[in-house]
Parts: sequence; C-alpha cells; structure tokens
Amino acid sequence: MVSYKTIIQSLSSLPSTLPSNLTAVFVGATSGIGQATLIHFARATVSKSPTIYIVGRSASASGKLIADLRTINPSAKIEFVERDVSLIKGVDEAVADMKKDGLDKLDYLIMSVGFISLEGRKETKEGLEPSMTTRYYSRARFIHHFIPLLNTSPNPHVLNVLAGGQEGRLNTSDLDLKSPKNYSIISAAVHSATMLTLILERYATANPKISFVHSYPGFVATPLFERGLSGISGILLRWTVVPVVKWFAMSAEEAGGRALFYATNARYSVVPTESLAVAIPQGLQKARLSEGGVFLVGKDSESSDNEKMLKELREKDADKVWEHTNQIWNAAISA
Repeated sequence: MVSYKTIIQSLSSLPSTLPSNLTAVFVGATSGIGQATLIHFARATVSKSPTIYIVGRSASASGKLIADLRTINPSAKIEFVERDVSLIKGVDEAVADMKKDGLDKLDYLIMSVGFISLEGRKETKEGLEPSMTTRYYSRARFIHHFIPLLNTSPNPHVLNVLAGGQEGRLNTSDLDLKSPKNYSIISAAVHSATMLTLILERYATANPKISFVHSYPGFVATPLFERGLSGISGILLRWTVVPVVKWFAMSAEEAGGRALFYATNARYSVVPTESLAVAIPQGLQKARLSEGGVFLVGKDSESSDNEKMLKELREKDADKVWEHTNQIWNAAISA
C-alpha cells in the first residue's frame, strides 16, 4: 500500500515541478473523485497558467465549483463544456466545442464520469444504457477523438477512474447487455470495466508515448451510489447500506489525491516519457504495465495483477469489443 502521506509529499512538489501552460480535460469532475482530483490539479498548477476544461451537464449547477477553482488558481483558464455525455453525440459535441475554443494540445485526459443504476436497464434516445455509456462508450469515444492531441504533448496521460484490475468474462453475444435478461448491476459493471481495459490496451499499443492508467479506487464516499437510489428499495438502502459504506469508505479528497498521483508520477508513466514526470518517491518501485501496456492500479495504489483473465480476453474477445464499439458509435451518430 502506498501511504497517503507519501502521495501528499509527491503532490506537494507539483507546483515547482510541473511545466507551465498544461492543458487538462476532466470528464465527470462536478462531484466526487473527479471534483477532488480537479481541485488537487488546480492547486498543483498555481501560477502555471493551465487550461482546464470541465465537461458536465450543468454549468449553472457548477458555478460555485468554477468560482472556487478560480480563487484557488487565478492563473488558470477554466472553461465549462455543457454537454450530456450519456449520449455519444454529446461527446462529439463536447470535443467540437473544445476544439472551437482553441484546444490543439492535450496533456491530461482524466475521466471519472459514471453512475450505478438500480432501476434496471433504461435506454437513452441512442438505444444505450446510460450507466454503461458513461463508464465505457463515451470514455472510449473521448480517447478516440483526443489521440492526435495527446500525441502532441511531451508527456501525455489518460487516467480512467473505474475498475482497473477487476475485469471479468464478457457475454460476447450481447456486449451492450441489450437483453433485459442479461442486464444487472454486476454485469453492467463487469462489461464496462472489462471493455474499457481492452480498448485502453488497443490504444496503448498503437500510441506508446501515451501513459494509460485504469484505476480502481474501491469504496469512496461520493454521491455516485446514492444517485442511483430511487423508489422504496432506494430509500431503504440509503438509510441502511449507504451509512455503512461511508463508514469504511475512503474520502473523496484522498481518492482524488491518489488519482492525480497516477497522472503525474513517473511510477505510472511509460518509459518514453517517464523522465518528464515527477520522480518516483523513495522506497517505491515502478508500477507494472499489463501485457497490453496499461497501468492497472488498485485501491492501494499498487499494480493489480489480472493477467490470467486478460490474456484470455485479449485472445478471444478484444477484436470483438473493438468491432462492437465502432458499431455502437456509428449507430449513435447516424441516428
């Protein structure tokens, strides 16, 4: 386990070690882990004139957050991109908005967007289940669009906070769990995390200069779980399970600090760019890459070992996931 004290010491060096004029895109940063990561980043780049894009559904609801960020880091250019990324078209529109604003280089793409639905499968107008879209299809779409801009950065990082190392077997005959009989909270979580790792490995293989991290934060005290609770069962869970989870959960502030550590430290950077990242803290070793070239990081900030499962998935399912993903994207944007 990497102690949080060690991580805080590393983060404290960022204002003096990070370069100026960094550009970061945060997707899912209006609450929870993403918001905490964003605040840590704003503190780490004080007087460094970063450009920060925050993609979310409501600019008005995020007014206080934006004001707080500008107070923390007056040198930052902060832009809120108001789009619904539970829709593939929303992702495309968000990317177009940022490019229109002048985005032509990207140093950090940090994504933590997603939620857990306890109401069964419900579909967006694009025919997709929104919790799976935000956790997988939309994230993959952002990476697809941003690969050229990431490759213009001297030290690019893509961080996904979801469930790295928790991959499992896929139902390849129904990857988007279209059939209600195949959909459940667990199956949606496994499919989203597993497909995400496989797609990250595909991009990592083709783009060896980009550091891809897929982390699993474990239980964190965020609004994520409660947002999926409704009806009588939701009320019962809110009053019984949620307090217990929060008692044992990591704070969002710590989870966000750990996330920024993954995005900035040489421990989780690929060899071609590790010299440009913050030095690995004394006593720690370089994190292991998966055989597909992705840093899978557990809640203890150590490398996760799921190679036995991933080897099988790469051999049998990776190409099917890629083909399926492109079919989903094409159907959504042509609808």
